[in-house]
Order: sequence, then structure tokens, then C-alpha cells
Amino acid sequence: MEEIAFKNKHRLLPLTGTPIEGAPDEIQIVPYGNVHSKKGDFLADELAYEEIMAHFAKESNDVVIDYEHQTLEGTQAPAAGWIKTLINKGDQGLWARVEWTPRASEYLANKEYRYLSPVIWVRNSDKRAAILHSAALTNVPAIDGMVPLVNKGLVPNDEEDEKRMEFRLMVLKTLGLPDNATDEQVSAALQKMQDAARRLEGLTTFKQDVLKTLELDDNATSDQARGKIVSLKNPSGYVPVEQFNELKKRLDLKDRDELVQMALKSGKVAPAQKDWAEQYALKDPIGFKAFLEHAPVVVPVGTEIAGGDPPASGVGKPDEMQILVNKMLGIDDDAYKKFYGGGE
Repeated sequence: MEEIAFKNKHRLLPLTGTPIEGAPDEIQIVPYGNVHSKKGDFLADELAYEEIMAHFAKESNDVVIDYEHQTLEGTQAPAAGWIKTLINKGDQGLWARVEWTPRASEYLANKEYRYLSPVIWVRNSDKRAAILHSAALTNVPAIDGMVPLVNKGLVPNDEEDEKRMEFRLMVLKTLGLPDNATDEQVSAALQKMQDAARRLEGLTTFKQDVLKTLELDDNATSDQARGKIVSLKNPSGYVPVEQFNELKKRLDLKDRDELVQMALKSGKVAPAQKDWAEQYALKDPIGFKAFLEHAPVVVPVGTEIAGGDPPASGVGKPDEMQILVNKMLGIDDDAYKKFYGGGE
């Protein structure tokens, strides 16, 4: 409900939707919030309205509306109208019910005056409006943002005011702001929400990229993503790189020794060529296997100088190691019997 300051116990009828043409019955005295004025900025909030309306109700005389603030100059100052009642319209500002003189009504009907300029006493301690001294018809108001006295449109009625206030309160509650928050505070809160929405959109895109990299679908939970990352950091069968390199070196040396031993036993490499053969087999085991396949016998097979064991009578049966070497070198059973076992 709007708060109304009565003078001499006169009550007002509810507002109606009447055109703002001619001399309006209701006018805005001061806008709500931080008011910017050529005479100095001040605050017009709920507390300020209460003080202005309380002081207004104590005075027996009506507050005068003159022309161009002639009352302040101490000269002849004919009245243009009289403020009879003050009305608190919340974020729409402090309004007044006015009784106009015939000449002022004619000025307004002819749109020769457009604005009202109030004279407000401001408290020094907190720069809050405290007393309404007077007002004036003018075309150059000191306060920026006053509602024009003469303008096409409708004066909002009580039902519209109430709906507008309910909507504002709902917005303020959603933004986490107090009921008396200013338009600047609302704008700042909305900007903050918009910035947060942009950040959330960026985080959503980042999350989708991460899930895609992890080969997870968009509905994956944080626990699933965390588990996938942990598995990548410490996979099953993981060994330190130093241990892996040492193991690889040992296997490479083992393969080299087996290949060179096979070459010596098959008579395709002489003992004097052992160092060369070891380097070759270690650097390029595949190439060394190819060499053994096509190289001629240069040392009698099975002689002690070649490093092999004396040949057994008949065909020797290879052990498990020899079978592995034969498989690595691509040597079939017939070739093995021919070069090692003495077969034809």
C-alpha cells in the first residue's frame, strides 16, 4: 500500500488511469534513490520520504508551487498551485496531490510549462532529503530525471502500482537485494549475474572438451572423470622409465648374444669378427638376421675355434633356447640340421 501524508485530515480517492494532459492532479515531487541535481546530489529513499512526509503533516499551511522559484527571491511570487497531500510511491518517487490556480492550469494545458522543480532541504550528515520547502513550475529543472508535468500517457492507478511493486520485490528477492535497493544496485546485480552466466558457459564448454579428451560422454560424473584421470596417471602394469630402459637394454644384449652365438656356431662369422658382429646385431638385429640368412660359411661348422660344441653323431636335437633362436632367425628344422647337425 502507498503511504499518504494528510493535511487537515483530508482523505484522497484512489488513483485512476487518467490522461496526463492539461494540469495533472498528481505530480512527482522527487524521484527515488540517488538524485542528481545541479545544486548538489542527495539521497531520497524510504527514510527520506518518511521525514519529508512527517514534517509536511506537522505544518498547517500548504506547500506553495510558484513560478521559477520566485518565493526564494523574496519578490512578488504568485502561486501556481498548492501541494495538498504527499504520496509515497516507492521506486516511482515521492508524489503530491496538487490544487492548481486557473492561470497555472492554462499554462500547463498550453504546455508552456513542462517540469516541476522542488526545493528540498538536505541534511548535511548523510546527504538525505529531509524537508520539502516549496516547488516551482519551470522548463529548466535542477533535478535530472523528473517526470514531466505535461506528457501523453496515463497516470498509473493503485492496482498497476501494486503489480509493479510486487514484480520489483520479486526481482529484488531473486537478486538477493533488500526491498529498498536502488536502480543502480539492481543494474549492478544483473550485470554480475550476466558475468556469472558467461563464466558458467565457458566452464561448460571446458567440461565438454575434457570429457571428450577422456573419451567419456557428456553425462559422465565427476567421479568417473577423476577415475579416468587417475588411471591415465598410474595405468595397470606401469613401470618407471628407468626400469623399462634397463630391462630393454638387457633384452637387447641377450638377443645380440644369441644372434652372434648362432652366427659363430653356423660358421658364418669368424671369431675375429665377433666384435663387429656384436655391434651389428645390437644396432640392427633384423639386418643381422638377413645377413646370416644369405652369408656363406667361412669357418668349418662345429669346430672349437668357432666357439661351438663338437658335433654329435647324427642329427642334434635343439634345446628350448636353440628353438627360440631358430624361430627369431627364421631358420627351419631342415636348415638347422644341415648347418649344425651335419645332415644333408
